[in-house]
Amino acid sequence: MAKKQFVIGAGALAIVFGLALGVTSGFTFSQGSPVSAQVQPDNSAVPGPHTNAAIESIRAELDSVTQYESAYGCLTFGRDGLSEFCGASKERVETLENKLTEEVHKLELSGRSSESLAQVKSNIESLAERKANVTFEGTSANPYTNAVKRIEQWQDDKGFLYIVDPVNNNVVQFGPGPGSKIPFERDGSKSLPKAELQAKAEEYLAKHVADFDSVKANFSFRTMSKPGSVSYAFRWEAKSKPQGEDVTPFVQIVLSPAGEVMSFNDVRSLYSN
Repeated sequence: MAKKQFVIGAGALAIVFGLALGVTSGFTFSQGSPVSAQVQPDNSAVPGPHTNAAIESIRAELDSVTQYESAYGCLTFGRDGLSEFCGASKERVETLENKLTEEVHKLELSGRSSESLAQVKSNIESLAERKANVTFEGTSANPYTNAVKRIEQWQDDKGFLYIVDPVNNNVVQFGPGPGSKIPFERDGSKSLPKAELQAKAEEYLAKHVADFDSVKANFSFRTMSKPGSVSYAFRWEAKSKPQGEDVTPFVQIVLSPAGEVMSFNDVRSLYSN
């Protein structure tokens, strides 16, 4: 079965990628629940074996504080019926969570040179076609392939989330980040004919995907609109899956009816080390 879900960093934020066509942005996001007093705190901020003494010390303190506040602190019940921290208890737990996130991010970026990080920012701004303030949101496992390869998440000041392959600093995906409210055009009078939308999609990809002519010549093309015509996906897929893989390599762009770029994917580099 194709891998479609992974966890980003300390926020227990699950990202479910829309690997099939028809999803508004090429993928969808769902926010994790607040820390519950009935369960152990999420420790996904520590990415497997990639940890150190400082991280483990903060995590142990967070475990201890969470248990204490669960027993003696301020609790309330949310609309889903789960208990959540409130007041000073919430502040205390969130302070430690933020501290843990900061320490994990520091470790995750410790092997990255200033030149490579500058290249990431440049690649993000190229695809965004504007200047952007970007922040590092952590690393995770590669959700597309079975290769053991981590990826990075970066978010810009408009709410777009960018998935980066740290091997070459290329953006392999971007789209609206969790909780973002990006105001795509919804005025039906500004909708473009499908042929014009496809022309815009191919123009964008030709500008940002160096070998797009080869992609068009060798990949299978298909398109689909989300019900209600709120987005249009244009996708080029490899004609076969690499050996041992569940997901076919692809290049995809999703446009709003007015021709705005809602999301982009070029996941091919994730299939190589």
